Amino acid sequence: MSLESVSISTLIQKNAQQNTQYNWVGVLEFLHEQHKQVQYKDCEWALEKSQMQQKINELEGVVKGQERVITDLGKRCKMLEVALRQERLKYQQNGQVPDYLNQLLKENIENQSQIQNYQTIPKRKAKPYRPLLQKIIQEVGLQSIFSPPSSPKIEHSNRPSVMLTPNQNVTSIVQNSGRQSPTNMNSTSGFPTHSRSKSQNINEEQTQMVSKDPVQLQNTLRHHLDGVRDAYFFNNMTILATVSEDCQLKLWDYQNYQQQQNQIEPYLTLRDHTGPLFAIAGIEQRLKGIQNAIFSAGAEGAIKMWYFPLPDECDQLGQTEEFQQCRMTWQAHQDAIWQLKVNSQQNLLLSSAADSLIKLWPIQDSQTEPKQLYQFGQKNQYGHFVDSPTAIAWLQHNPNLFASGFMNSSILSIFDTENGRSVQNIKYLQENNSQAQINQLTQFQQSCLISSHDDGKLRIFDLQQSKLISQIICGNEPITSAITNLNNTIIYIATGNVIKVWDTRRQQFIQELQGHQSKYDENIHNLVHHGSYNLFASLGADGQIKLFSSK
Repeated sequence: MSLESVSISTLIQKNAQQNTQYNWVGVLEFLHEQHKQVQYKDCEWALEKSQMQQKINELEGVVKGQERVITDLGKRCKMLEVALRQERLKYQQNGQVPDYLNQLLKENIENQSQIQNYQTIPKRKAKPYRPLLQKIIQEVGLQSIFSPPSSPKIEHSNRPSVMLTPNQNVTSIVQNSGRQSPTNMNSTSGFPTHSRSKSQNINEEQTQMVSKDPVQLQNTLRHHLDGVRDAYFFNNMTILATVSEDCQLKLWDYQNYQQQQNQIEPYLTLRDHTGPLFAIAGIEQRLKGIQNAIFSAGAEGAIKMWYFPLPDECDQLGQTEEFQQCRMTWQAHQDAIWQLKVNSQQNLLLSSAADSLIKLWPIQDSQTEPKQLYQFGQKNQYGHFVDSPTAIAWLQHNPNLFASGFMNSSILSIFDTENGRSVQNIKYLQENNSQAQINQLTQFQQSCLISSHDDGKLRIFDLQQSKLISQIICGNEPITSAITNLNNTIIYIATGNVIKVWDTRRQQFIQELQGHQSKYDENIHNLVHHGSYNLFASLGADGQIKLFSSK
């Protein structure tokens, strides 16, 4: 046997031994064990991840809770500041000083008298601080203590104060200048004494002017923390519901609104919304199967339906969690909702939003989300909704119709809720102008409609003739709102910072009312009229609600 044959046999034996060590069964078992280890590590990683995610969620919940507490405390602090200012104004108007302020003032005077060595502020340095000190004293209500009573000033003058009339000449005045009526002379001093002061005469003239005005301010509601956008008067009870940009819905009992000294406070506040509120609408018990309820909507695009208690059923200073009765909530639009309008005859609800849609909803007493009936709007040639609605209003002569104005088109559109189509278009300008958009629509008489525009004009449409019949020029500033009284004889127009009163019989303005304080170039957001009384509310950007009554 040769060496080559021996070496070949040994190699064959080695390969056989190696083949016996690595077979297919062993390879599969090895891969299976490795797969088990990888799965085990994956399970450990997933478990650790879920535990960490749970901790993160808990911490985020704690942070959100603290943020809500902080915001709630901030709102409460603002409310306390407002209440403190109102109390100071009460004492200031009544001319009284609280006992605790008098005691504090006496203690400060005694402490200052005991201190002998003190540094005085030079007059030049103290002069800039005088306005600040006067303001602080006025807010505290101690100006009557620090300001001494002013003594009447007597002017020694031999020249009588006379006024020329068209029937008098200079010579007659000179001849009569040395004569004095004995009734106007004081026997002891020789100075003329007037039975009535000039200020009293001016005040009497002002009261006479105010009494002749057809519209008078009755009360002011001041508990919202931001601009008030919309309100609703209930006809069957003395309740006013308001929504504001502070995400709150407030209910007011205005039974004693004519007493200006009586500060009306909301008896219930609803806080379930998370964004600014822009629209509100109400339904009353006369609707079949539905009790008194409120619809509210805003920047969230969701509509909430509320059941609310009467003022006698809840305590203003007690807990109100049991009365936070949100009946149902549904996502109606994809953008902010600007207006809500209820049709009490057909049990329907209209909602217009910034997503270029007007949607029709049924009103039902259930917690299930209502199904949309129709959607309306301005369509382009491809059938897409392209223009945002700016105002909607139901028509009185036909409860199945409603009117709408749009942002970029100078057209007043009439829609039919039975077939979901546009039945009429009234053009009020030859060319489309976004600066003349409609801000509000109000029913006037039976078949007429009033529209408020950004170009400072008030337009009146006759729906039966399908044309524009009249327009009122109110100035250069936009008209945000316009409403009428019960007899349709007076139109209240909100433009700029004033409310102008237009008499439809005289065809002229007869009065101007002071509006609200401006905020971000906004003044009066809306005007809302009562359905049974000559009472209307002005909603301002300063968070105030002013109640006016007309004759």
